Amino acid sequence: MENQTTSFDTLDEIIFEHRNKQYGAYLLRTEYTKIVKRATMIGVLTFGLTLATPLLWAIEKEGGKQTVEIALTDVKLPPPPEKLPIPEPPMTPPEAVPVKTIKYNVFEIVPDNQVIDLPPTQDELAESKAFIGSENIAGAEVDTPPVDIDLATTTPIAEPVTVEKTVEQPFLSAEVMPEFRGGMNALINYLQKNLRFPEQAQQVGVSGKVYLQFVVATDGSISQLKVIRGIGFGCDEEALRVVSKMPKWLPGKQSGRAVPVRFTLPIAFQVVEE
Repeated sequence: MENQTTSFDTLDEIIFEHRNKQYGAYLLRTEYTKIVKRATMIGVLTFGLTLATPLLWAIEKEGGKQTVEIALTDVKLPPPPEKLPIPEPPMTPPEAVPVKTIKYNVFEIVPDNQVIDLPPTQDELAESKAFIGSENIAGAEVDTPPVDIDLATTTPIAEPVTVEKTVEQPFLSAEVMPEFRGGMNALINYLQKNLRFPEQAQQVGVSGKVYLQFVVATDGSISQLKVIRGIGFGCDEEALRVVSKMPKWLPGKQSGRAVPVRFTLPIAFQVVEE
């Protein structure tokens, strides 16, 4: 066999011998050195431009500065202010002139052998031109009339305050609805015992339900009773009569307290065929 000697210029030729050199890996390996050099040069240039840009900007800005000359002038200061005069000390206020007062003794019970000074009368107080005090003082007379001690110490009577009683509006629904005492069974028994079928309704064979509406007050009493839907022939009047004579209900409650609640009650009238 004839020996064949193959010479390779680079390591890439050895690796890709008998392989497809059109494959991307071969091209990448052969172009790697050029790509690295090109990338290094671009990086160096970019870094250099980044460092040089502020310097060029500062040089450009320095070149655009304008020189402004400021001329200094001598300023004459105003002369110092003269010394302010020392104010004189305040004058001593004159002594207060005492005001004339007249002694007023309060009535008190004492033994017969003890002598007390009686208080001045109203006429004497009016003519004295003096204030009322605990002792007699001779001083300047005043035009202010004397004040009656009893009137001065009496507290004025305030006018009575009238409080208007507000009517609480009935609830349409409460946390605890009103209930007939004994429950629903007791209510049915009450209606069966007291309700009478009107003869007029029996003659024409009328049957149905009469809807009544009323307010159960906080004490359980029934008020504002009315028919909201009736069937006539005396049934409406009979239903009103029976409900108006009901005993007091258990009132409805809201937040633990009794409140008025509007209640709707249907009452059935049914003809019983024999």
